[in-house]
Amino acid sequence: MESKRNHSVIHTIAALLLGLLLAPAGVALADDSACLDCHGSLQQVNDAASSMDLKLNAKRMADLVVTTASPDTPHVGIACTDCHPKATEVPHPAGMLQDNPCATCHDDELKQVNASAHRDPAGGSHLRAECWACHGAHDVRSLKDPKSTMAPVNVASRCLACHNKRAYLVGVHGQGVQLAGLDVSATCISCHGGHNILAPSETGSRVARRNISFTCGKCHGRVAETYRKSVHGAALMANDNPDVPTCSDCHEAHGTPDPNTNQFRLSSPELCGRCHNNAAMMAKYGISTNVYKTYVADFHGTTAELFRSSSPDQPLNQAVCYDCHGYHDVESVRGVGKAQIVKRLLVRCQVCHKAAQASFLSAWTDHYIPSPTRYAPIYWVRVFYHLVIPGTIGFFLLYIAVDVWGRRRQRRSS
Repeated sequence: MESKRNHSVIHTIAALLLGLLLAPAGVALADDSACLDCHGSLQQVNDAASSMDLKLNAKRMADLVVTTASPDTPHVGIACTDCHPKATEVPHPAGMLQDNPCATCHDDELKQVNASAHRDPAGGSHLRAECWACHGAHDVRSLKDPKSTMAPVNVASRCLACHNKRAYLVGVHGQGVQLAGLDVSATCISCHGGHNILAPSETGSRVARRNISFTCGKCHGRVAETYRKSVHGAALMANDNPDVPTCSDCHEAHGTPDPNTNQFRLSSPELCGRCHNNAAMMAKYGISTNVYKTYVADFHGTTAELFRSSSPDQPLNQAVCYDCHGYHDVESVRGVGKAQIVKRLLVRCQVCHKAAQASFLSAWTDHYIPSPTRYAPIYWVRVFYHLVIPGTIGFFLLYIAVDVWGRRRQRRSS
């Protein structure tokens, strides 16, 4: 039985050689049947390897199986030997797959990749991410084909094979594509590009700090324009200020959370606090870290902190930073002016405190800790309590101690 199988395989290989050597060029280009006689199934690969006394592991044999390309592939009419010219030699020569066959036709794309993070260090076709790692090897399909490896639903699995950014799958964009079937939601390609992917540190990268708002703005256009006019965005656009936040600083790059959730609202003060509680950073701009500390210490901030630590999914009806300062349109308090700030703040307060009048704002201390020169009455009341309360408690403790000592002494003397 084994002899008959080997005899059959030898005949198959002989037919392959004769077909490749004797058939006219046009016929060879149009017919891959000779190649598929050995590579068409796992059994055929195994038989061919056995006939040549080759020992291949299961993975290697599986890799050598080539399924028949679909008729709607862009590579219709391209024969195996067009991409693998050395395949005419049987057994195939070692290192046959080291050459990049895609470069033969796709020279422009190769130039783009060689200017990207996936470039060949030597400038050739041995790329860090080979073409077939993204596009597939044999059954390459059009990008518009829903079965393409580059269809929105498949992009993440391709990129995650090398990049450990699985947070994307639980973010709103990843869930939009993977779970909701929203192909318009952002994929890796939407933000990083296709062939011309650059590291975030490079000026021309789509995810360089200066360019992030434009990348996000492809979908979130009005929001991006508003951000670029804000105190944060304007500073970034004007002088590439590294301290101001970009879209990904507040919304995360890959695991982007839904900003409409209670959890995001509760965590928003902490987001602002990353910068506004940083003494070294705030000192550059003459901004006190009390802006953050006093919020956390007041009624609104304390309630938000308690909710965040104990009930992060519960709705919060207390004010957080963006209720007063805005979302993407944050302005400089100094630039707006005191009068305008007071006017706007009253409108904000009236959202929750319906009957609030101008006098309602007298309880507000501008996020500053009261001092002898700023909000002096509040400062001295606090000093009074800091002295009187400990003093009163201390006095009574001393009184009790003296009383106990006196009673014991009196008991001993009697």
